[in-house]
Amino acid sequence: MDEDERKEWRRTIRRVMNRVPDVEEEIDLVERRKKMQKLVDEYPLVVDEEDPDWPEDADGWGFSLNQFFNKITIKNVKKDDEDVEDYDSEKEIEWQDDNYIHPVKDITTAEWEEAVHKDISPLVVLVHNRYKRPKENEKCQNELVKAVEIIWNCRLPSPRCVAVDANKEFDLVTALRVSVFPELILTKAGKILYREKRILTADELSRIMAFFYFGAAKPPCLEGIEKMEEMIPTL
Repeated sequence: MDEDERKEWRRTIRRVMNRVPDVEEEIDLVERRKKMQKLVDEYPLVVDEEDPDWPEDADGWGFSLNQFFNKITIKNVKKDDEDVEDYDSEKEIEWQDDNYIHPVKDITTAEWEEAVHKDISPLVVLVHNRYKRPKENEKCQNELVKAVEIIWNCRLPSPRCVAVDANKEFDLVTALRVSVFPELILTKAGKILYREKRILTADELSRIMAFFYFGAAKPPCLEGIEKMEEMIPTL
């Protein structure tokens, strides 16, 4: 750093310091206690568990850890006395399933318009129903996740994948004209390119996505099936 840069740094520091007014220390003990009590009342350090305004899913900081991690486990390891000096609490925490980029995201009716019309990139929609063919619904979602991972391993950008719960988003499922669960819908640029009602393997699903989105060869599982195009419904 040369002399001119050093002077500029000093001027900047002075400007920042001048923005902060001088604060006089409170000497009176009674007034000090009053101000401290006011701070505690306005910014409580302890929140009552029964507070009606406290978020139900908050883990103590106003957000849930499961927003970032699927599963957190803590190891209980017995330590010897000589290990106390080298103790590191971070080593006791194991971040399992640390795939905070979830391949399939749940979507609601309120989020539908923005997901399909404002973003015209490839989108795979899984419409599922936990009470109708639950094993097939679970298998379909698991295979879809694996298919996305196959595309990731090929160093290709996978299409966005969302899941629609038929029990919660009845109007959206009706608009999509889905009656058999599960069903996969491949969309792009506001159009439905393909509907899949079969339970396919991850390899087959990855080949289907590669065919529709990356111009790959038509896979055997699509033999005899013609391309279709229908407009995505607007709610």
